[in-house]
Amino acid sequence: MRKTSLALACASVAAGLLLGPVPAAHAAVAPVLHGVGSGYHPGDGLVWMSASSDTAITSITAHLYAPGSAADAPEITQVSDFVPDSSTGFANTWRSTTPLRLADLGTYRVVVDLTDADGDTTSTQDTYQYELEANLTDLRATPQNPDYGHPDVTVTGGFTVTDPRTGDTTPAANTRVDLELSNDPDATTRTGADGRFTYTYRVTDRSYDSVNAWLWPDEPSYQSRANESVEVRAVQSDTRVTLDAADLDVKAGQAAKVSGTAEVYVDGAWKPLAGATVDEIWSDEFGRVASRPVTGADGRFSGQLTLPKSGTVEVQVRAGTLLKTSELRTVKVHVAQKTSITNFTASLDKYVQLTAKGLLNTGRSRPAGVDNKVDLQYSADGKTGWKTMKTVTPGSFEPGVGATFKGTFTTSYKGYYRAHFKATRDFQESYSSVVHVTRTQTRITDGNASPEPVRKGRTITYKGKLQHYTSGVWKAYAGQTVKILFKPEGSSNWYDMGNATTRTDGTFGKGFTASKDGTWVAVLLYPNSTHLVSSGREDYVDVT
Repeated sequence: MRKTSLALACASVAAGLLLGPVPAAHAAVAPVLHGVGSGYHPGDGLVWMSASSDTAITSITAHLYAPGSAADAPEITQVSDFVPDSSTGFANTWRSTTPLRLADLGTYRVVVDLTDADGDTTSTQDTYQYELEANLTDLRATPQNPDYGHPDVTVTGGFTVTDPRTGDTTPAANTRVDLELSNDPDATTRTGADGRFTYTYRVTDRSYDSVNAWLWPDEPSYQSRANESVEVRAVQSDTRVTLDAADLDVKAGQAAKVSGTAEVYVDGAWKPLAGATVDEIWSDEFGRVASRPVTGADGRFSGQLTLPKSGTVEVQVRAGTLLKTSELRTVKVHVAQKTSITNFTASLDKYVQLTAKGLLNTGRSRPAGVDNKVDLQYSADGKTGWKTMKTVTPGSFEPGVGATFKGTFTTSYKGYYRAHFKATRDFQESYSSVVHVTRTQTRITDGNASPEPVRKGRTITYKGKLQHYTSGVWKAYAGQTVKILFKPEGSSNWYDMGNATTRTDGTFGKGFTASKDGTWVAVLLYPNSTHLVSSGREDYVDVT
C-alpha cells in the first residue's frame, strides 16, 4: 500500500475506533474506554473519545504525555472539559471544548480516567495523534473527456493546512503532492507559494482514470476528504483508411506493398492520423502473414507482406486509447506462382507434320479457363522471329507434378521449336527448352509417261529422277524405292502399279501394259526416318 493510502487508512481506523459501534453495557462493570482520537478535523486541536459503562459516565479526564516520553515522565497537560457529542451519529462519544495548543506535533501517550454513576473508575492508556490537517480544494481535470485532438489532461487544485498548535489555516506552500491515477502511472508534483498545484499528463488507458491528490508535508498530517476524486474518461475518435490500390500483382517470393492514408475525425473534420498502428493481415487455415506499419505525420503508411499464395489482406487502424478501430478495408493480392515447362519434345514426320508435347508445371493449382493454354512456337534460327504455330490446352493435372500437353501442325522441313506459357495474374510466364527438328527434302524431277498417245496393249513407261537436298545442293538419291501410281480416267482413286528402284544417278523407270486412258505419277511414299515424301509430275496418257 502506498504511503498516502496507509496514512488515510490509519486515520480511518482511528476514526472508526472513536465513532464505531459500542458494545452493550454489562451489569456491575467498570467504565470501558474504546478509543481516543482527534476526530475528522485534527486541525481543531480537540480530543475525541468513545467509552461505555453500565451506568452513565460522570467524569472524564485525559492526561497527555510528550511523544516518546518515559513511563514515569510527568504529564504535559490534562483535558477534562468533555461534553457528549452526537454529531457523528454514534452514541457514547465525547469531545473536548477547548483546543489543545501543544508545542509539538506527534503521537502523545494518553491516560484516560473514567468514572461512572456507580462510582466505578478505570484508568486506561491509549495514544493521541496531534497532527496537521490538510484539505484539498477545487480539484479539477481539464479536459475530463480527452480525445485524439486534445490528449493531454491538466490536473489542478489547492491545498491548505490547519495547524492545531496555532489554529491557523494557511496555503500549503512548496509541498510535495502525489497524484493517484487509477489506470495511468502515478505522478508527483509540488504546490506553489499559494498552495496550488498543476500537473499535465497524457492518458494511456481507454477506460477511465480516477484522479486524486495527496499532500505530503514534512510534519505528521491527516488529509480530510473535502472533495471526491475527479473522473477522466477518454473519448475514442473515429478513424478511416483510404487505400492506394485494392488489387496488387506480385510474383511468388516478392513482397506486396500495401499502402494508403489513415485519417482521424477531430474538431468536426477529417485530418491526417499520425503515429497510429495500421494492421495489415492475411490469413488462411494454414498460416498468417502480417505487417504493422505506423503512420507518418501526413497519415501515410506502407507495409510489406510476402504471401504464400493469392489472397485478401485486411487493413484497418488499430484501436488505441483515443482511437476507434477503422472500418475494415481489403486488398486483393494476386501472387503469380512460378511455372515451368519440362519434358518438351518435338518430332517431324515424313509429311512435315510436327508433333510437340511436354509437361506444364504450375505447383499445387492449375490455371483456369482461358489461362490454361500453351503456345507451340517456331523460329527459323532458334533466336528471333518466334511465331505461334498452335495453341493447345493441357490435359490431366496432378498437383505438384503438372499437366501434359500435345499439339500437331504442318510446318517447315527444318526449324526450332519451343513451348510458351503466358503470364497471368496468378501464374508466371515460362518457356520450355528449344528443340531443333529437321528432315531432308526430296523431289522427283523429269517425271514422264511415254509414248503419248499409246495403243492399247502396248507398253507405257514412266521415267524420272529422285533427288534429295543435302549439303546445300540437290543430289541424286540412289537405291530408293519409288512407287508408280495410276488414276484411270473418270476415277478419283489412285492405284499402285508397282515399284522402281533408283539408280546411282537417281534415275528410275518402269514399263506397264497400257489398258485405258489415265494419269501416271511417281512418288517416294516410304522414305526413311530422316527424309520427307515427294511426288513427281502427273502425266496424262491417252490410250487408243
